[in-house]
Amino acid sequence: MEQQKYDFDRQLPHNTEAEQIVLGSVLLDPESIGTVAEALQVDQFYTKRHQVIFETMLEMYDNGDPIEGVLLLSKLREQGEFTSEDDSQYLYLLAENASSVKSIDYYTKLISDAANLRRVIEACKDITDLSYANTDLPTVLGLAEQRFYDISNGKQSVQLHRLGAVAKEEINRLTEMEKDETGKFAPIKVGISDFDNFLGGLNNSDLFILAARPGVGKTSFALNIAYNIALSSQYNPRKSVVFFSLEMSKEQLARRIISTSCKIESEKLRLGKLDARDWEELLRVWRSNLRDMNFYMDETGNITALDMKSKLRKVPNLGLVVIDYLQLMSAATGGGRDNRVQELSTITRSLKLMAKELNVPVILLSQLSRGIEKRDDPTPQLSDLRDSGSIEQDADIVVFLSRDYYEKDAAKKNICNVHIAKNRHGSVGKISLNWDGRYTAFTAQATNVTVPEGYGDAP
Repeated sequence: MEQQKYDFDRQLPHNTEAEQIVLGSVLLDPESIGTVAEALQVDQFYTKRHQVIFETMLEMYDNGDPIEGVLLLSKLREQGEFTSEDDSQYLYLLAENASSVKSIDYYTKLISDAANLRRVIEACKDITDLSYANTDLPTVLGLAEQRFYDISNGKQSVQLHRLGAVAKEEINRLTEMEKDETGKFAPIKVGISDFDNFLGGLNNSDLFILAARPGVGKTSFALNIAYNIALSSQYNPRKSVVFFSLEMSKEQLARRIISTSCKIESEKLRLGKLDARDWEELLRVWRSNLRDMNFYMDETGNITALDMKSKLRKVPNLGLVVIDYLQLMSAATGGGRDNRVQELSTITRSLKLMAKELNVPVILLSQLSRGIEKRDDPTPQLSDLRDSGSIEQDADIVVFLSRDYYEKDAAKKNICNVHIAKNRHGSVGKISLNWDGRYTAFTAQATNVTVPEGYGDAP
């Protein structure tokens, strides 16, 4: 069988006429540069001289200089470009060719489509090279999915960004924040007042590590947060939440949510012994909350970050991702289990990048090492993260849960200490919450926020 060959040496897709019309339109109507700058980037122009012209136009726009022919030519010549007489005439020809154009939107789309076709060809070449190099299948498929997703969603290759332009965008964002009444810029509140008051909520793109020893309640705590966010009416439309459970079944998760939201003891739900009041409340909460809630559960075992990302891209209005828990995940590339610390470090790095790409907070549950139970001071520390590696480095926020199992006083036994051990956005410290095991629920106490002396401030 003859080996298939690919010809990547043919002329790449482009539309010179569309590039000329767009640049000429800006010369005729300098105010249109804002529209063009939003639609196109420099590298989407195929012709080198067009890239130089457009980049210079953008610099003039950023500096507040008028974009007119004589000044543009002067700027180009300062850079050593367009020095011949023929080059100077080219700018006038651009304006002349665009004189009859009423709208440039059609032509910017032609340029963008041609640039994306070039990106498709480049992606196919890279994927082909990896395939011929016998790269493992998950890596190849992950790259293919990522590259084509970026193209279909209009994401461009990462460029260098000038500080002035980025600062201008930040000024615009701050201005919009002052006027906004929808709450879209505010951190996402978890619905537990003391926790929200201390942290201010969850920030988009944050990797949030929630760790505890078995039995303390980290899954229940994460479920409480996820349910509250999915239920919150402060977002319109309401946020979608995805809960990846690598240990518990979807039925077990649903049972815990029902217990918390309906105040039905978990033991009753497990045994199926509900009284009339329980049934009435269950059906009421079902109709008002559970039935239409955008709360999704995934019980795929041994899932990878790539698998998660593939599913999450299809979720509309995604607001939160929860993963229970890290030590049950696998790295996408396979292998590496001879060095579990390195593998988990790879996973946490992938999840941090996923949070940034999807622009949502990701809550990652993790185990703590057994050594904590042997110390005189059982307060969790960052080094207690099991197979920690770079987990604490990738995390934006690290929170530990702890309870005294052996406390004889029932009131104290049901107090859960929440240790904020790392917080990129503010202070670290401790708060205490009430834990009600009957309903697997965490609730705020009246007055309980303390920051121990020497515990540390923001890093």
